[in-house]
Amino acid sequence: EKPLVLVQEADPEKGGGTLQALRAECPEDLQTDIFENGWTHTIWMRIEEFQLISLKIIAEAVLLCSPNFLDKTSLPLCVPGELESQSLVFSNPCTLWASPANPGAAELACELASAFPGLTVSTVVDVGSSASAHPSMALRGLDRPGKATHMLLYLNQTTWLEHDGERLAEQVKQA
Repeated sequence: EKPLVLVQEADPEKGGGTLQALRAECPEDLQTDIFENGWTHTIWMRIEEFQLISLKIIAEAVLLCSPNFLDKTSLPLCVPGELESQSLVFSNPCTLWASPANPGAAELACELASAFPGLTVSTVVDVGSSASAHPSMALRGLDRPGKATHMLLYLNQTTWLEHDGERLAEQVKQA
């Protein structure tokens, strides 16, 4: 009857494990009620900044079940000094290369660049890539990958498929 907040330990030395493994250890008659009812879930990390995020998630879940907040679906909680409330910038110029052979990488790189001042995005459209068939997907006029300081590898269901997946694997090896 009482609301639950699922706090998953991340550290295996402290009893942590994957959610699937922890579910398997749970008594079978409780599994549905605990893992399939949409309860708030957070992973408990041992790094302070991540603990603050987990604490916010726990506090929000508890508050949303209290009478004063039953009509809300989220709360704008913040912890003084948390990273989310600070402007993050790179101390040195950073150019992130997103391969056109990596579906979704360019879009994610652009999102990151809009969030972090000083981050620029580079991409190259090689002949034969799926991005060259769709020029609107490519970022034009930017540096070549050799001038990039980092490579973004965006992992999704199509990352390693077909010819672009093979090209991407070769690019990762050369990076």
